[in-house]
Amino acid sequence: MRWVWVRSVIVIAYSIAPCGCLTRAEQPSLTSVARSLAPVQQAEGIQLESIILERPIGDRFLDRELWDSTLPVGSPEMQVLLSENGLRAGVLAGALPPRFQALLESDAEAIAGRGLTFANRKEEVLPTSGPNELSEFSVRTDFASKPAPVSFKQARGGILVRPEATSDRRVRITCEPQIQHGERQLYWGASEDGTGWVKREELPLKRYQPLAFDVPLGRSEYLVIGWRADQDDTLGAALFSVEANGQSRQRVLVIRARQVNPGTTPDLPSLGSGGRRASIAAEAGRPR
Repeated sequence: MRWVWVRSVIVIAYSIAPCGCLTRAEQPSLTSVARSLAPVQQAEGIQLESIILERPIGDRFLDRELWDSTLPVGSPEMQVLLSENGLRAGVLAGALPPRFQALLESDAEAIAGRGLTFANRKEEVLPTSGPNELSEFSVRTDFASKPAPVSFKQARGGILVRPEATSDRRVRITCEPQIQHGERQLYWGASEDGTGWVKREELPLKRYQPLAFDVPLGRSEYLVIGWRADQDDTLGAALFSVEANGQSRQRVLVIRARQVNPGTTPDLPSLGSGGRRASIAAEAGRPR
């Protein structure tokens, strides 16, 4: 399978603050898909696209069949630790499962599409859930300890991504689970130019650095991150389960990335202002 990339940035209704934290207005929409793109100038760096697949909780494909087609990421120890927390991550390479392609094409079940360029920025948070009035679960950050219960009010889940170019033209992506919660708090922080101090307003953030993992991703590969539906008292549930119209739903975050160099020939001609972008599944089937 070959990829074709579009020189574009997805316009979405929410954005991530420069500090890399989720904000009150950054919640993924359950009913809309950001598909409208405008042409942008190619920049050197890394382009990353993401989208969320969402189906009723326990869906046969999202919860089971999809993972039969993936290559697990991380060391065996990390895979076990992620599983202990209801999380799983894998890479889809080669021919995509037909059901996966169909979900990527869906305007109802493929939501919160984003396109990001990493030239000056180093990291970004991809929102996955929330806000939830109360989020209670257990988390285990190492094998020497037992799962510890935690509770957050107004919890918002997300995955921080930090992509880096590799010498073999792949992109190594570090992924870190995070929970933002509570009310905004004032604090003093360094200014952007590092010459002074400025007052900032920010939501409290819980980072799960011991559960961070990294994976090298080729341009024809997908990284998928999700939750095990039979583990409802876990960090995975807090990050990838939502309620919509009185129904519990399950999510999977899909990511792809590529390196970009200025002056390279674009994969596709400019779509023009206001054009509708083909879905990432449709692009995957086009010859370069």
